[in-house]
Amino acid sequence: MRQPDDSWSEFDWERALRESDEQARKYFQLLQRFCDLPGGEELIAGQMGGSFQEAFLDFDLGDLHGEWDDELPGAEKLAEGNEASGEDTEDDNVLFYERDPVFSSLRQAAVGWCNVYAAILPGEGRKEGLNVLYHIGRALANLAFGIDDGVYDAPAGSVAFAKRSLSSLNQAIATIDRLLQDHPRYEELLRTIRGHLINSTDGLTDHIQRARNQPPPKPGS
Repeated sequence: MRQPDDSWSEFDWERALRESDEQARKYFQLLQRFCDLPGGEELIAGQMGGSFQEAFLDFDLGDLHGEWDDELPGAEKLAEGNEASGEDTEDDNVLFYERDPVFSSLRQAAVGWCNVYAAILPGEGRKEGLNVLYHIGRALANLAFGIDDGVYDAPAGSVAFAKRSLSSLNQAIATIDRLLQDHPRYEELLRTIRGHLINSTDGLTDHIQRARNQPPPKPGS
């Protein structure tokens, strides 16, 4: 992906993110073909082109996986309906976006859906259930990038990430609608999860508007 700069519009961000998606798609296709061959990494790098390493180093995720693991017990308590303690919300290790109400609500829905998928959803609904989890996961990841540290120093980028998050949520909701048709026995449960996702889409819409209302960054800032 190209390196962003302050002059980028929403369109520039969206185009760059689509290019990044295409790079990732091509990489995983090549990985599937060549991963077991001797020198597979070199073959993949040759097919991807000279900018391969730079394209995949543009976004530094840091140690988000470790942070996520540290937060899982709290997320499970939320899924059980318990309130988070003030001590948790004041923890200096909590990343800014994790305090955002939309992110917190969406993560709670994700953990709840994990429980539904693992313990309740019948075998014939597992494929669609996994698709729901995939779309919610992408929505969370893009929302995290869109919120970042809450400064909105790249408002157009925040909007672009939030729009991708919204798109993923809409796909999750559409998949749950299909599950509702195929498994009316679980209607109450599925509608509850669906309601949480609808509320998250409303919050995302507000987030997009908030980002668009931010003043553009000053040149050279």
